[in-house]
Amino acid sequence: MQYACKSMALLVVLGLMVPLLGCGGPTEIVVKGTVKYEGEPVETGEILFIPVNGEGLVGAGPITNGEFSITASPGEKKIEITANKVSDKPAPDGLPNYVPYIPKKYNTASTLTATVEDKAENTYEFDLKK
Repeated sequence: MQYACKSMALLVVLGLMVPLLGCGGPTEIVVKGTVKYEGEPVETGEILFIPVNGEGLVGAGPITNGEFSITASPGEKKIEITANKVSDKPAPDGLPNYVPYIPKKYNTASTLTATVEDKAENTYEFDLKK
């Protein structure tokens, strides 16, 4: 009986602690917006919000029909945007050949930045050019 009481007390204490585990972690802010390339919505792609100072979480997610909605920690971010299209030439194995079409200055050598503010929602528009 004494063992059962201690086990029950332990379960109650753990049950009270579980909601606290999420507290104190990094703040995540809703970040959404649009991405166009040469004036046209990017049909499918990926967007990354990378902390410039290396602190905080990387926000990442899909771009669908020119729109994205992700979460990111507040602060200054480097933005990387990627998207692929099917090439006219098939891959060597005969399957569709997906090639990137967004210039490197918007992804691997990105010059894009944005500041995610500590508020409920941040909205951005990216209109990329060649």
